[in-house]
Amino acid sequence: MPQKSLNPIHDFQAQAEEAAAQGDWKAAAEYYAQCSAQRSNELALIQSVQEGLSARLDMQSIYELIGDKLRDTFDAQVVMISQYDPNTKKIHHHYAIERGQHLQIPGWSEIDSSRAAIVRTRKPFMINADEIFRVVTGGAMHVVPGTELPKTWLGVPMLVGKEVVGIVSLQNLDKENAFSKSDIDLLMTLTNSMSQSLENARLFSESQRLLNVIEEEMKIARLTQRSILPKRVPHRPGYEFGALVMPSRLVGGDFYDFIHVDKDRLSLVIGDVSDKGLPAALSMAQTSSLLRLEAERSDDPQKILLNVNRYLLKRNAPGLFVTLIYGILDCRAGRLSYTRAGHPPPVVLDSQGQVIHIQMDAGQPLGIFREVKLDVQEVTLPPGGLALLYSDGLSEAFDAEGEEFGLERITQVLSSQRLESASQICRRLWEAAVAHSGELLHQDDFVTVVVKRLA
Repeated sequence: MPQKSLNPIHDFQAQAEEAAAQGDWKAAAEYYAQCSAQRSNELALIQSVQEGLSARLDMQSIYELIGDKLRDTFDAQVVMISQYDPNTKKIHHHYAIERGQHLQIPGWSEIDSSRAAIVRTRKPFMINADEIFRVVTGGAMHVVPGTELPKTWLGVPMLVGKEVVGIVSLQNLDKENAFSKSDIDLLMTLTNSMSQSLENARLFSESQRLLNVIEEEMKIARLTQRSILPKRVPHRPGYEFGALVMPSRLVGGDFYDFIHVDKDRLSLVIGDVSDKGLPAALSMAQTSSLLRLEAERSDDPQKILLNVNRYLLKRNAPGLFVTLIYGILDCRAGRLSYTRAGHPPPVVLDSQGQVIHIQMDAGQPLGIFREVKLDVQEVTLPPGGLALLYSDGLSEAFDAEGEEFGLERITQVLSSQRLESASQICRRLWEAAVAHSGELLHQDDFVTVVVKRLA
């Protein structure tokens, strides 16, 4: 283990001061010049490394940049930069080169005795040929297959605070005691200057990698979720249907569905899972599947929702619940019979754009109460009229002052746009919510379903 020494610049300074004290001004000037040159070279090397760290290179390119700089600076045929994991006590060699040949050492490996000593003491460690041979034959250090046994091995810690996060090592294959105190100090200076930056770059790179993985998984989740939603709206004589869903994140918990009952009847479904993002999307997929399964067994909306509620109480994640409207439209009579579970009630307009008032009882969300209260109602769409099913992502869209979009604005848009197609009305509602909320838009998932009965 090398003794702690002065910085090499200070060595030259001390020699210069000693020469000056002896009146040897020529020698003093030479030592001062060497001190200045040493400082310039050291600062230039540190700057070049820091420029590489700030150049937004990928992590492996940063390791290679630093390793190449160290190889060019020191009398070493082998340079290694190794990451240390204090939890597993293992190391990963991100950079290794021997006599100009890059070595690929995959994966994490057990730490050897020399690097373990550096981790334990947080100080440089150097050994020569006899000691190297002893620890290698004793199994405390391993030589990479196909490489030479060094005559001198030097390692210094990469410190972030007081924690060792890595080790930089140099090896000379031809001679013992190849590294001087000045070499050790310069290597420590370089390592100290780059350790925090290198760790930050590594953490940023790892964060970016994880974000990319998550983003890819979320894209797959979004495609999967969209595959659950109807690919097209139904076609029934005398009716027109439109739907629009806009999740607040890549995936969301709002959904709708059209389920064929028979040639004259069609089920309309709209739902809203309490959470957002992936948990809501998973619950949404589960609920949608349950509804379709129950729809094959019954054409009674109330019975369907009661069965779904029983299942959600057993399987849903704590804190998650679902609001729903499940309706059956009798296309011959224009009659919409629906059961509402805590969801905003439909808005129904006549041919003149006037609201048709519907009775409303208590309706509780699914997945919370064993004896859930449901709102069972019926309304007739007159010729030329329409019905809107929507989630609170529309009605509760806030502006900068905290004012909701609200039912009155919904009704105004419906009335003014009622002659448009059903799909266009859904789009107009979305645009109106955008205009109302401005930069605060997409606080919640958004879904609308419009049913028009043609005159």
